[in-house]
Amino acid sequence: MNNDIIRGYVLIAMKNLGYKKEDIEKMLDELHYVFDTVSEKEAENLSLNPFKWEQLGLEKSK
Repeated sequence: MNNDIIRGYVLIAMKNLGYKKEDIEKMLDELHYVFDTVSEKEAENLSLNPFKWEQLGLEKSK
């Protein structure tokens, strides 16, 4: 999957959740930065193991 497809999915999801255009633009800007600074393997490992979210300072859902 390429980065443009991922950006499209994020845009659709944020729109569906009711985010404002400005917030979506901020997210897409940050996503562009993350694409350049995080390896695909790092991102995959995190997405497959939500318990690692704590390493990012995020709490698990209850």
